[in-house]
Amino acid sequence: MPEPESIIPSSEPAALAVPAGASPRLAPATALTFRPGVSEADFLQCFPLPYKVQAVTIYEAARQGWATDRSYWQFLDSFQYVSAMWGPIDIPKDFYTDFASVPPKLHSIIDDDSPIILFPSAPHDFLFTKRKSDGTRGWLPSGKQLSLTEVNRVLTEAMSICGADLLTRELVFSAVEVANQGIRHEFAP
Repeated sequence: MPEPESIIPSSEPAALAVPAGASPRLAPATALTFRPGVSEADFLQCFPLPYKVQAVTIYEAARQGWATDRSYWQFLDSFQYVSAMWGPIDIPKDFYTDFASVPPKLHSIIDDDSPIILFPSAPHDFLFTKRKSDGTRGWLPSGKQLSLTEVNRVLTEAMSICGADLLTRELVFSAVEVANQGIRHEFAP
């Protein structure tokens, strides 16, 4: 077991076997890195509260009736995203989320715990929550209901702040639009 506060070691890709006498022509592997889309001060204007979550056990997920093929998280404190377009979106303490539900086939494009989608997933998941009174989704604290497309733009707007490039944002936008066609009627027209 590592000592408390020890540095997590990095791992390098395994060397590929090259037949005897052949010269490898592979470029060295480079780590995927991201740069924020805005300054830290601007980031803190958009995400002003600490991001405090706790993993939900598979047993709790099963008790809730949730699929057990993914991880779920519970917010330990309130969290907020301040959208330039739609204003504050408040995620309450004890809100449950699975963050980005990126299918494994798409992990080569974007991983579900990537820095460019982790924070943006919270307001997106919150806006996907069904109201118990009428089963609709997309409600802002102001009382305005967003369309599915607008809710998906909340995601890509926040992804921009976190450093996602335009191509990645548009791929994610297209994927969530297509994946959620069956519930479009639960959002504003």
